[in-house]
Amino acid sequence: MQKEVNIDYLLWKRIKAGETQAFHELYLQYADILFSFGSIYSKDQDLVKDCIHDLFFDLYKYRKTLSDNDHIRNYLFKALKRKIQLPKNGKLNLVYSSKIKDEDEHKSTSSDEELLEEKEENLVRIRKAIDRLSDRQQEALNLRFQTGLSYSEIGKILDISVESVRTLVYRSVKTIREELKANNVSLILFFYPDE
Repeated sequence: MQKEVNIDYLLWKRIKAGETQAFHELYLQYADILFSFGSIYSKDQDLVKDCIHDLFFDLYKYRKTLSDNDHIRNYLFKALKRKIQLPKNGKLNLVYSSKIKDEDEHKSTSSDEELLEEKEENLVRIRKAIDRLSDRQQEALNLRFQTGLSYSEIGKILDISVESVRTLVYRSVKTIREELKANNVSLILFFYPDE
C-alpha cells in the first residue's frame, strides 16, 4: 500500500526552495480564510490585510530557515494572530456576527419595527454575555463558530489538547446559555450561520 502524500508538506518544501509559483499557490489558497480569521482579532480590515501581506513577505524573506511543516493552515493562523497587535489592556477585540434569527419572526402580532428592535436588544444581551467570558473562552468560541475550525485545529492554535478545547467550548456555551436563559434569549441567535 502506498502512503498518502501530504499536499501541505510538498507545498511547504517548494516554498522553502523559493519557488515563486508555490508562494502564489499558498496565497490563493489561504488569503481569504486568513482574512476571515484575522477579522476575529481586529475590526480594522486594512490592518488585517497588512498583517497578511507582512506574513507572506516574512515567509519569503525567511524561507531558507523555515522548519518542515505539514500543517500550513495552523502555522499561518498562529503567525497571523501574533502579527495582529492586541490592545495594551490585553483584551481581545473579538467580532461577532450581527445576523440573528428570531424564532417568532413570522408572528403577525408584531410589526417589522418591533421585531427589529427585539433582535437588536437580543444581540446586545448576547454580546454582553460573551464579553463576560475570559479572553481564552471568547477566542475558542470564535475559532469554532465564526471561523469553523475543528477542535483539533483549535487545539494546535491555542496549544492545548483537543479534549481541553471541547471542555472550553462546552463550558463557554453553557455559561452563555445560563446567562441568557434569564432573559429568554435563545442561544441559537448567536450561532446561527450567516447567509
